[in-house]
Amino acid sequence: MNKIDRTFPDVDTASRHLSAFWDVELLQVNQGSFRIDLRLASVGSCAVYNVRTEVGLVAGGQRSDRYVTISPITNDCSSSRFRGKQIEPDQLLIMEPGGDVFQQLAPGHRQAAVSIPVELFRRVAMAEFPSADRENDLVAWQTLVPDCRKFTRFCRKIGAILQGHDTTLTRTDADVCLTEYVVGLLVDSKRHYHDLTSAWNRRQIVRRALDMIHSRLSQPPTILELCEATRTSRRTLFYAFNDLLDFSPRAYTKRVRLEAARRMISDNRDQRCVQRVARELGFVHEGQFSIDYASAFGESPSKTRNRLLRK
Repeated sequence: MNKIDRTFPDVDTASRHLSAFWDVELLQVNQGSFRIDLRLASVGSCAVYNVRTEVGLVAGGQRSDRYVTISPITNDCSSSRFRGKQIEPDQLLIMEPGGDVFQQLAPGHRQAAVSIPVELFRRVAMAEFPSADRENDLVAWQTLVPDCRKFTRFCRKIGAILQGHDTTLTRTDADVCLTEYVVGLLVDSKRHYHDLTSAWNRRQIVRRALDMIHSRLSQPPTILELCEATRTSRRTLFYAFNDLLDFSPRAYTKRVRLEAARRMISDNRDQRCVQRVARELGFVHEGQFSIDYASAFGESPSKTRNRLLRK
């Protein structure tokens, strides 16, 4: 078993190390020092991990199509939202391979998960359920309500694996054993499906809008242009953004551009780059750029540069 214990002090480093499981953009939504703590254990081809963030974040993107991910929702993460849904504690969240990631993480969010390769999950599920329909049913985006004792044992098992104390870790087929355990847990649970047509439509709207926003950081699209690109009304556009990202389209666009500015300042910290970064990203008034930047990150652009230079 391989283990990783890492603390990531910036968004980009955290995103790179989590890229095996998701391709997302992380936006910090409140002031404070950015910090994500990751504890990860490889169990054969499976991964068990626990992530904690000290600041509020919004994640938007897509999950890897290589894994089915199962996460127990505890009080440590129940205040966060998944695809616009508030998930109650003591439920299991199933995140399908290749699915959309729209997640709002509250400060202090702590979440554990087990990611299982799709082919291994399908092999074990098909052995348990020869019916293909039932096997596909298990992989769908949904929440499950297991027996409370099984839920508690699952959380304890994840903790034992991360601490290296689980008895199955020494077996050569430890990943198969873990997958059989997880599939068995899913079988008898009560199911709640969330992928309703209206929710799917909202994700499509936001995904198309984000594509346009990211392609035009230096010339941000207007609300009218976003409505035209997503073929929806202003009201529906705002509702989709607020539901999935807890931002208005305009506020999200500004935040994305400020995050891009922070990355550029970090990459060019050995140069006097603040004015150039502001110009390249289309911030017309440098003074307003500095005010917005400080409001977002709790420090001025020049302070970010100077702080990074001292490292």
